[in-house]
Amino acid sequence: MTVGIFDADVPTGIAFVRSLGRAGVRLRVYSHRRFPVSRFSRYCGDFARCPDLEDPRFQPWLDEELRSGRIDAVAPTSDLVAYATATERVLDCLFKDRFDAACARLGFRTPWSAHPCSIEEARDSAATYRYPAILKPKSHVGVGIARGEVVRSADELRAAFRPYAIGDTRHPELALPMVQELVPAALENLYSVSGVLAPDGETLAASVSRKIAQWPPQLGIGIEFRPVDDPALLELGVSLARGILGSGIFEVEFIRDPRSGDWLAIDLNPRAHGFIRFDIERGHDLPLLWIRSLKGESIQPVGPARQDLIWRHGVPHLVYRWTQPYEKPAAKHVDIVHDWSDPLPSIPFVALMLRHPGGLVRPFLRAKAQRSRIAPAIEPAS
Repeated sequence: MTVGIFDADVPTGIAFVRSLGRAGVRLRVYSHRRFPVSRFSRYCGDFARCPDLEDPRFQPWLDEELRSGRIDAVAPTSDLVAYATATERVLDCLFKDRFDAACARLGFRTPWSAHPCSIEEARDSAATYRYPAILKPKSHVGVGIARGEVVRSADELRAAFRPYAIGDTRHPELALPMVQELVPAALENLYSVSGVLAPDGETLAASVSRKIAQWPPQLGIGIEFRPVDDPALLELGVSLARGILGSGIFEVEFIRDPRSGDWLAIDLNPRAHGFIRFDIERGHDLPLLWIRSLKGESIQPVGPARQDLIWRHGVPHLVYRWTQPYEKPAAKHVDIVHDWSDPLPSIPFVALMLRHPGGLVRPFLRAKAQRSRIAPAIEPAS
């Protein structure tokens, strides 16, 4: 079986190349660029060009690659790749309105949300929504890297509610944002359950981690995760993934609601997540377990994940430590990409990160300035 690996410039693609390459699995790396990051890996022996994942030509091109037998399976490395090979269950994960409905059917709690079908509906209903709220994409398929924005009143929502520029035309409704309540102290209460389920739903590996920091600071991607030992949350996340997705690699994101103590499900990623190298270094080689289960091999579930490591997204994490109050943990850290056994991909990866240094630094500086404005000056007692 030959595995096609796309997203060759991002951590999920790099992790798949290393994991499957080390195990001797046949793989073929694709990119629309001549020299993507994964091509510098010692495990990238076969490389080919392909259309950009957001190009309308990508879907028919991928169908032909699969029909021709040049590849037999597609590594689930991003929402776009998952969408290109999606089943209905995968769409229930990728589209937030379908995800909320699936959670409700199965009895899992989610934050309050609304999914307006038009700009007029959103503006007319704005007074009935809960504030503060987040305007966010219903899916990252076709929307790009937009993370959303916080609105604190009906007037702010009416001014901010506008469609995203969307590349995929099969689901034009994804252009409109959804509205979701901003759970208090969300960043201090963000957790993930990640793992892989066999085709029959058996848990092959699963672990819990907590997001410590993100970039941009208010709504963004994780730049530090730490391990958590919570069997109850682990079982909750696995049950949700099994009920909605059924099988494959997954990451369920939860917020612990400080108002009630309940776990609120906010996302189910039916693919590799950005910190998948954390799982691998903790002893859960999700890419390898995924392909072995896909091939029908008999696999024994792996044991509990290591608890003595932390994970960092190196470049933005350095800026975070410079601009935010931060206590360095004693545990050994795992970087998002850098691996001394396969060091070359680190160079082009960091180069890509530093193409727009202003965009890297400004969100943290704004957050630092905001804290300075909000925090009152405390005079020492006389």
